Amino acid sequence: MKRWQFLISVFCLGFITACSAGTPNQTEETFDAAAFIEEITPNVECLNSCEIELFGADVDFDDEYWAAYTSEEAYADLLGEVAILYKPEQETELSGYYLDPAVVSYYPVKNFKSNAEVEAYLKQYLSDQVIADKFHQDFLEYEGTLYLRRGAKGYGAVTCDIDSLSFVETKEDYYYVNMDYLLFDEYDSTVMLEFQKIDGAWILTDIIEETL
Repeated sequence: MKRWQFLISVFCLGFITACSAGTPNQTEETFDAAAFIEEITPNVECLNSCEIELFGADVDFDDEYWAAYTSEEAYADLLGEVAILYKPEQETELSGYYLDPAVVSYYPVKNFKSNAEVEAYLKQYLSDQVIADKFHQDFLEYEGTLYLRRGAKGYGAVTCDIDSLSFVETKEDYYYVNMDYLLFDEYDSTVMLEFQKIDGAWILTDIIEETL
């Protein structure tokens, strides 16, 4: 009798184990694409700030300065070291300096003090490669203040359409979404953005060009 009870117990245990193995784990978290899009939106907003060449900077565009150099040689086609920044109305008061013929404008930044601080901010959202592609030391550090450079070219023509973000797929540890670029607020192209969670934070690791 005891032998039969033992065999029945073993059979029941095996049956329960097999059923459990064949049943999906109901507690397993289901991927929420909408929540994911919301989580990575700050990364795309950071990317957009790079596209319009602000890089997360809070800039006072009402406080404009121009640059002067010690000589034309020091100017070196805008690659040289700035000697002084001055207000446009002070131009006639300057003597002994070479004034920037390109008349590049410089605007003080309120929330960063150095290019290193800008890069540290960008690294919260973007990979080193994306930063290298988008950020090119667009600021001047001068007497303890950081200034954003603005030349004669237009800015802000190309922007990221955050409303267009749509989840595509996952591959191993990487997540992909599609995003539209706008040119003067009109559709221009579609790219695929690659994300990876690094040290608990989402990082935009790559921008894969035209997906259409």
